Amino acid sequence: KRCHLLTHQTKRLASERVIVTNHEAQSFPSNLGPLRMQFDRVLCDVPCSSDGTLRKAPDLWRRWSDKNGLGLHRLQLVIATRSAQLLRIGGRMVYSTCSMNPIENEA
Repeated sequence: KRCHLLTHQTKRLASERVIVTNHEAQSFPSNLGPLRMQFDRVLCDVPCSSDGTLRKAPDLWRRWSDKNGLGLHRLQLVIATRSAQLLRIGGRMVYSTCSMNPIENEA
């Protein structure tokens, strides 16, 4: 659903230089052979504990734990590292979570 919405919104840009993917980011692209992809910009919307949405999703309070962020930190770091590898020199990476936990936001 989110990928569809993002695709719909980027069509308004009328650019042939936008790629929207829905893959495991830590291994993207998985098999390009000798071809090496480099991007000017990468948006990382990483999985997170969602503690930034507690006000609009009160059911999260019952399941919330400080360990939630710790459990995701390694995956977030791998995704951020892989994204940085895909950037051209001088490129820009946006790292996004819906968490207020510094461990998640500073992976």
